[in-house]
Amino acid sequence: MTYQRREEPLLENERAVEQLIKDNSPLTGIEKALQQGHKIHGFRSGGGLRVVSIKLGDVLKGYGEHPSVDHALRHADEDILAGVRDYHAVYGKKYPHYLTGSSDVTSPLDGWLLRGNTFDTYVGNKEVVSQLQGYSQTETPDYVMKQVNKTGKPVRWKNRGYLYETEAFRFPNGDFGHSTSVISDLKKGMDPWMYIIIDVLPRPKGRGFL
Repeated sequence: MTYQRREEPLLENERAVEQLIKDNSPLTGIEKALQQGHKIHGFRSGGGLRVVSIKLGDVLKGYGEHPSVDHALRHADEDILAGVRDYHAVYGKKYPHYLTGSSDVTSPLDGWLLRGNTFDTYVGNKEVVSQLQGYSQTETPDYVMKQVNKTGKPVRWKNRGYLYETEAFRFPNGDFGHSTSVISDLKKGMDPWMYIIIDVLPRPKGRGFL
């Protein structure tokens, strides 16, 4: 009895995609889909995979997943050109069935998704627009901590309508640390520490779609 080794063709397909990324080859399927009114959505799965879907309205037209968003985009581009294939005809056959994502970052967009954020790309007002959405956390500015270190006194500062106070303290081992608290709630109905950020980026002329 003979067994067919599946690792070699799977690795060969991965190498082909890697070469397309290195060559900066255009994502022709995605470019055409955007022109036709499709929406590209990217996010991180519960297992950490980067996932890219292409939809026209609520109808899925293309799909890609991979530990890196660069590959996931290529997979989605390939899928829409092939007419949206069955998931199991792609993953586990042409490409490995990826179980988890990677903590390595291959690009700024990959790092954005790794942190649990999302992106949506579409055509609006005759130009390609990328909308980045995610969460950010209020952090004490460096100049505040430097002033606290210099004077030894608490410093108050404002951000997003909130008034904060930062003061220094000493750990049991003698090292200094900083503690920041909310002094007054100047902006009702919002979290003083975590907040949603949305950044809409029109595509510069002559650049790729992301």
